[in-house]
Amino acid sequence: MRPTKNGFRPDIQGLRAIAVGAVVLCHLQLGILAGGYVGVDVFFAISGFLITGLMLREVDTTGRLSLTGFYARRARRILPAASLVLLATAAASALWLGPVLAPATFVSIVWAALFLANAWFAHLDTDYFSADLPPSPVQHYWSLSVEEQFYVVWPLLVVLVLLVTRRRAPRAVLAGVLGVIAVVSLAWSVHLTRVEPSAAYFSSLTRAWELAAGALAAVAVAAWRHRDRTAPRWAVEAVGVLGAVAIVVACLAFDDGTAFPGYAAALPVLGTVAVLVAGGLGAPTSWIQRLLAVRPLQLIGDWSYSIYLWHWPLLIIPALHVGRPLRPAEKIAILVLTLVLSGLTVRLVERPFRTHRRLTAFPRRALAFYPLTAALVMSSAFGARAYVEHASNGGDGAAITLPRDWKKEYGVDDPAVALVRASARATRQGDDVPHDLRPKLTRLRDSTADIHGCDYRDESFRELCPRGDEDGDRTLVLLGDSHARHWIPALEKAASEAGYRAYFLAKPQCVPALVTTMRVANGEPFRECDDFKGWALDQVAELQPDLVVVSTSPGSKRGVYERGELVTDLDRADQLVERGMVRLLQRLDENAGRTALLADIPNVSGDPGRCLARGRPTLRACSFPEQATHAQSVDLQLRAAERAGVEAIPTRQWFCDGRICPPVIGRTIPYRDGGHMTADYSATLADSLGRRLGMLR
Repeated sequence: MRPTKNGFRPDIQGLRAIAVGAVVLCHLQLGILAGGYVGVDVFFAISGFLITGLMLREVDTTGRLSLTGFYARRARRILPAASLVLLATAAASALWLGPVLAPATFVSIVWAALFLANAWFAHLDTDYFSADLPPSPVQHYWSLSVEEQFYVVWPLLVVLVLLVTRRRAPRAVLAGVLGVIAVVSLAWSVHLTRVEPSAAYFSSLTRAWELAAGALAAVAVAAWRHRDRTAPRWAVEAVGVLGAVAIVVACLAFDDGTAFPGYAAALPVLGTVAVLVAGGLGAPTSWIQRLLAVRPLQLIGDWSYSIYLWHWPLLIIPALHVGRPLRPAEKIAILVLTLVLSGLTVRLVERPFRTHRRLTAFPRRALAFYPLTAALVMSSAFGARAYVEHASNGGDGAAITLPRDWKKEYGVDDPAVALVRASARATRQGDDVPHDLRPKLTRLRDSTADIHGCDYRDESFRELCPRGDEDGDRTLVLLGDSHARHWIPALEKAASEAGYRAYFLAKPQCVPALVTTMRVANGEPFRECDDFKGWALDQVAELQPDLVVVSTSPGSKRGVYERGELVTDLDRADQLVERGMVRLLQRLDENAGRTALLADIPNVSGDPGRCLARGRPTLRACSFPEQATHAQSVDLQLRAAERAGVEAIPTRQWFCDGRICPPVIGRTIPYRDGGHMTADYSATLADSLGRRLGMLR
């Protein structure tokens, strides 16, 4: 199917409709097209094909490529609609997401406005303390960021090729450059998908080959047309059909368990390239091209950009607001609303900015869109954050305090335990949530322990970082996973007061028991964790610390390996973890003056922070029961300590009283989610924990 004089090809418009339809149906989760996310890869290939074809036509016509004109066209095409949706998302998040979830959205909006959303979401997915957050309403902007990053570089390479070749055989050189980009990027994609799948999914470097494949197809089609030849009808039909089948197979056969992008991305990308090439060979129109040119697909294809922008926040924000998955009828209503808003956006925003005479006649004016829209979107995000901050100071109640005779009234000597009991009483009575909570609800998700640059998530980081009293004559070592890290504020404060030099060897997801566990990111044995534990044991042997504290989450729930095979029987997994914990504690005790197991904190069955952020709830309404299965895992830890002959320190008394686990203790929120302690609350336990460990008197 030859393009029209202005380069328009109806089959490409139809292909856009197929791509956006696949993505939207996948995200609606209505039981079809589990692999519809490959629609993004279809878009990448189409984009590379169209933009490169446009540049080649400009070079053929004028003998040069105007970078100003190129970036001005991109600004008119991309920025108006993208900025509108970001502005609407900031406002909707401020109104409906609440102080716990909205701040993260505002940060993501800023990164999206700078076309760095993919880098930000890759960081979040590899950050254990952010990976458990719900999807961002602007997470889909990662693909837009990948495209724009590619198009910052690609036109510059085209201009460089024109300068080097002096316009002699530039297509051959461009094809070579694209080939190198595609091969290197695909190889990196395959490697990174295996070792860091979350980072691979969002990376520009792993996706560059998909745009390069489309661009290479554009170079090939341009060279074919230059010969003014027509391909055989049967070849066009065969290539088009095979390409369409490849896209459909990927949509139907792939799912969340598919290692992606990696090798798998080649199926939809090469399928798209085949359809694009078939439509550009110049043969009589094939039936695939005629099918893609039908009116409904043309309309959806015309709206595809706006549909992609609108559909995701319209799905995510309502689901987060109501706190449950959307029902099928609600999803259908959102689909209808997406189409309505997309049609209006195309008519009132996209087309006017693309065709405005002054903007097309004076490209430099369009270039001003980049700083103007970024400033507008970022200021709206900051303003929305300020609004949410102002509206989220907690409830109307007073902070829970202890009476003067608290020891007699509560029958304990530990003020932290007494405050828990007082808070549990207030919770049972249904008292109001205290005003001026700590941390503020808008900062709840950020209340994690400061690691001072010693981040053992980095597999290559193997250094000791002294904390506490760095000149102290005694040594403390904390070993564990993220459930050890949340004790750092308490232990550092206690160590500073007691004259201990402290080392915090905490690696998220790395259960310290001497057993191989599963890495959540890719479902494979967590060998890096095994290496870290070996290194940590060597450091303890060298330091000969006065006190070693071990704290961890239950390992059996993550998945445990025995002789290289994943153990599926939970009882057997518990046995392996208990045995591994005994071995660890015994090894540590051989090289420490004293070893203590700090039992895991109670895990509650809900998220107290999100509950506290909804309207004006009472304390009782946001009190969630302790998870029974987790309590059983804590018992396993205590048994392991007893078998190893080391001290075990329970922690439940600092969080729960009887069956009540108060959502606020005093005026401090103890949980940043259902299983991790806030840094604010950890700091309040410094004296109690320090005395319990014998560090303080």
